[in-house]
Amino acid sequence: MMELSLNATTILIVFIYVTIAWLKTVSSGNVTVMDVLWGMGFVFIAWTRFLLSESYNIASVACLACVTIWGLRLGYVLHKRTKKRGEDPRYVRMRQTAGKNWWWISFLQVFILQGILLLVVALPIFYLMPLNSEPVEWSSTSIAFASLCLFGFIVGLLLEHKADMELKKFRAKHGPGHLKTDGMFSVTRHPNHLGEAILWWSIGGFAVVVGGWNAIPALIGPLILTLLLRYVSGVQMSEVDLQEREGFAEWVSTTPPLFANPIRALLQKNAD
Repeated sequence: MMELSLNATTILIVFIYVTIAWLKTVSSGNVTVMDVLWGMGFVFIAWTRFLLSESYNIASVACLACVTIWGLRLGYVLHKRTKKRGEDPRYVRMRQTAGKNWWWISFLQVFILQGILLLVVALPIFYLMPLNSEPVEWSSTSIAFASLCLFGFIVGLLLEHKADMELKKFRAKHGPGHLKTDGMFSVTRHPNHLGEAILWWSIGGFAVVVGGWNAIPALIGPLILTLLLRYVSGVQMSEVDLQEREGFAEWVSTTPPLFANPIRALLQKNAD
């Protein structure tokens, strides 16, 4: 019997993961569960590779810890949010367009597609958790860059968490249908997406610090994620349902969609 490589096993695990998630939605047709399982997918990938690897080093352990913390937090937050909100309006529109064929179109267009994206974005994990991890030879330069990557990860995680807490308090006070434009949402329209981009660029950068030039392809993951967040599934799709809310046009004209100018943000905060 042919033994699967670590990469092939990882791909198989992700395929099984998204297929089981899809099967649970066939009866209801509601596929928002895949949003909840997005972050958890990276946790599955990280633990699969960690448990099946034949050796470990400090880089793989650090990667496992960071991905697990981020994925579990994101999964919990989205579960609590979608549990009360119901099906995401994006998927409602997709289901209406697909009609009676939604049950299998959703498998390809939502679950398989997100499974592929999971694997692409997770490329830094692949490089940080190979089958055989070589001992990392740390120099003062590599330690400095690794520390910078850890700092970036923490910043990205805190951005996501703070944005979620602000939004939770806002919705509890004002209810659904209102547009939040203050706090972090006055610096960038999508602080959650910004935090996620920073976080994954930091993990990708750490892969390059550990693996050198051979690990440069790992940066394809954060690059694809950033492009998706800015131009496809993040800013664009999120704002379709915000355009009719009061103050949207002014918010768009004064607040960048994703990448914020930190100097401008500090000046604005001091002015307030």
